[in-house]
Amino acid sequence: MMKKSIAMCIAALTLLVGLAVGLMIGRNTAQSVAGTTFYATIDQVNQDDGSLTVTGLEVNSVNFRGSFCLSVEAAALEWRGTELTPDELREGQTISITFTGDIAETDPAELNGVVRVELLDDSK
Repeated sequence: MMKKSIAMCIAALTLLVGLAVGLMIGRNTAQSVAGTTFYATIDQVNQDDGSLTVTGLEVNSVNFRGSFCLSVEAAALEWRGTELTPDELREGQTISITFTGDIAETDPAELNGVVRVELLDDSK
């Protein structure tokens, strides 16, 4: 009975140490991106100038539910950790947008300083 208790304690301790090490490794390898992030659906892709027109989703705060125009030329484009090219973006896809600049009060509103666009759909 005593041996069983000791074995269970050692197994639990090993599990906790493994979890702690995994969390530390993940924290050190994850790339954080500064800025504001919100979610949108692509309404229009303009390949000529590398811009998108999008509509913010209802899950966003009220400030990010409208229509926006943004350039993706200087942004990191990703899908599930792999790099995308602008021509892989399509109307109707769901994306997250991270930007560090201001928002121009135009119609649609223009996002400046877009640093990352991530495709959230299950497939490209």
